[in-house]
This record gives sequence, C-alpha cells and structure tokens, in this order.
Amino acid sequence: MTIQMKTRKLTWAFVVGVVLCCAMPASAVPLTGAGSNLPIPTTNPSWPPGQSAVRTVSGGTFTGTWAAPAHSDWIGNYNATGPIPSSTSAGSVRYDFSSLPLGYLPAGTFFIFGDVDRGSNLSERFDIKGIDSTGNVMGTPWLDEPYAVTGVPGGGGSSIQPGDMPAWSWDDPASPQTYVINGSGVSTGNPSVSFALVSNQVLHGMQLDKRTTHNGFGLAAPVVPEPCAWVIASLGALMLVSRRVGHCDDV
Repeated sequence: MTIQMKTRKLTWAFVVGVVLCCAMPASAVPLTGAGSNLPIPTTNPSWPPGQSAVRTVSGGTFTGTWAAPAHSDWIGNYNATGPIPSSTSAGSVRYDFSSLPLGYLPAGTFFIFGDVDRGSNLSERFDIKGIDSTGNVMGTPWLDEPYAVTGVPGGGGSSIQPGDMPAWSWDDPASPQTYVINGSGVSTGNPSVSFALVSNQVLHGMQLDKRTTHNGFGLAAPVVPEPCAWVIASLGALMLVSRRVGHCDDV
C-alpha cells in the first residue's frame, strides 16, 4: 500500500470521526431500574442541549419540524396525533417518525422534560413507550441517564439538588416496557427544573401519556456546533498533505 493510500484512509477516517463527534451527544449510561430522583449529570452541559422541533397544530394532530442548523438526519417533519404536550394540556400522544429523512427518529435525540414535580398539588407524570419498525413496543432501555439539567431549585440555593429531580422507573411490573417519569419523587417544594434525556436507539414511533397539566415535553435534535466548522475547515490541510504525498509517489 502506498503512502498516498494510507494518508487518504487516515484522512477520511478523521472526517467521519469529526462529523460524528460534532453532531451527536456524548455517550451515557442507559436509564434502567427505578429510583426516587433522577441522577444529576456530573458534567452539566450548557442549556439548551439541542434544537427543539417547531410544533404546528392542525385539528387533533400536530407536526414537528426541524430545519438547519439541526443535523441533516433530523431536518424534516414528524407527525403526532393528540395534543401538544405543553404545560396547559394533558392526554395521550402517538408519534409517527416515518416521514423523517431516515424513516425513523435517530438515536441521539434529546427528550426534554420540564417542571415535573408536585408543585401544583399534582403528581405530575409522563408514561413513554418506544415503538420499533414492526409496530411493537420496544423492550430494551432506549433512553440514557440525564444529559443536562437547568432551572430554579425548590429548596433555595443556587444549584439543583437531588430532591429537585423526579422519580423514574423502566419496565416496572405495573408499567411494563415503559419509562415513567413521576414528580412524586420531588421533595424540595416547588422547583422549576428542566432536564434532557438522550435516546440510544432509533424509534419508528412513540406513545406518550401525559397524565397532568403544569409540565411539558418536547424533542430536540443535535446541532453541529460552531467550533466544528473550524475543525472541518482544517481538513483542507490534510487533503493538501495527501496530494503532496501523492505527488511524491509519482516522482
């Protein structure tokens, strides 16, 4: 194998690595089991962690739309039947991701939850099921532990505490193959906290049951961050090196 071929292989391997690292959130631990308070990430990235879909209502349905600078695998529309899961609504929502560019919702999507607590004398709760390509409920954990949190603590102070975070369960006997995010675990009064979980598998659909008002949910796509433009621009230098090596091979 010539030096030129080796250099080109290394260059394109670097290209792929840069694009993936820039576009996707860092890997995390799958969210399994159950607990009184979702864990707070040790390293808490700046908020928001991605670009939220713009949601447009049409009768009893709505459409979510991503545009640039969202990653190209997300740019497009998904469809949902039911009310937009905002702070003023409750009910069941069925998501269909088949109209997105890849025919599904890619892994690496941010699931944004807001104000899931007991501040309105309600045990605010979400039940979420992932749907696979065959239309069946997914049986393996498809969300990771919290990626980022933000908001106002309920017990005073400047930092979010464990008691500000809601309870969770995955595949509990009472809710099989379901993620339950439940404000019953909040013990600090009335915090106003938002947090992001990240999907680790593709989803073809999703069933979300929003049991109460006064909390919210949305999807966000990863964005290729600005510094990546500088990194990708530097690839030109590698290409130039490859050409020069090729020229040396020809001499």
